[in-house]
Amino acid sequence: MIEVKKFIGHFTCSVYSNYTYKKLSIYELIFECVFNQKKAENAQLFFDKVDDLVYVGAHSKYDKSGAYRTTYIFLVRVNDRVGIVDENLNILLPIEYKEIIPPININDAVFVVKNTQNKWGVVNIITNAIIVPFGKFQRIWGYDTHHALVCTGYENKRINRAIIDVRGNFVKNTEQYGIIYPFYGTGVEYILVTTKSTDKDAKGHAQAHYKLLSKENPVSVYWPNIEVTERPRDYINHYHPSYDKMDAYDGDYDALWNTD
Repeated sequence: MIEVKKFIGHFTCSVYSNYTYKKLSIYELIFECVFNQKKAENAQLFFDKVDDLVYVGAHSKYDKSGAYRTTYIFLVRVNDRVGIVDENLNILLPIEYKEIIPPININDAVFVVKNTQNKWGVVNIITNAIIVPFGKFQRIWGYDTHHALVCTGYENKRINRAIIDVRGNFVKNTEQYGIIYPFYGTGVEYILVTTKSTDKDAKGHAQAHYKLLSKENPVSVYWPNIEVTERPRDYINHYHPSYDKMDAYDGDYDALWNTD
């Protein structure tokens, strides 16, 4: 499915393409790739109503009746606003936001969004619950392995960061670290952090040390195998490039949509 995502709009930069598909046959091809069959009626709906789209995955769960339900999730752009719909164009998140960052684990269903007031929040698009109220944090990176990095205050030397879970709760022990580096879409199983500068080097300068935390359970220190400490080069180049515009402006973070 990665190749399909690349084809229909999994952009490698944060600014969407400003490209509108001109032929219905393209939309029919998209639906044939996603569902392994042609759905001409749905393709026509997307062709008539949206300016750009990206398929981000299928969310599956048991409903209250015990039936197993699958929702196919599309990020869509109409004019300069973005939202989320399913494969039948039912609206899961109103098309009124400036930016959306989908979770790496799509079954988490927690999408980081920026509203028109440039405030960040987190919404569960399946339950419609607001996980993090808009404006609570100055910045929220996307969810990766059930956790997200947030900026809790003014960023001076990349401090005032914490890790939250899919319920919006702080993960314990994050306050003991000096810097927590962004980990969304890195393709590895750890979170890089530094200790607070409590000891000194030979010249008397404060010295911090690097540690690795488990993405699955950030309370735990991660002890990686050598095979997972570096991503394959083709993975870096083609699938999930990492960008983080708040880290000394070394490039943008990996958001699929950015309408600034």
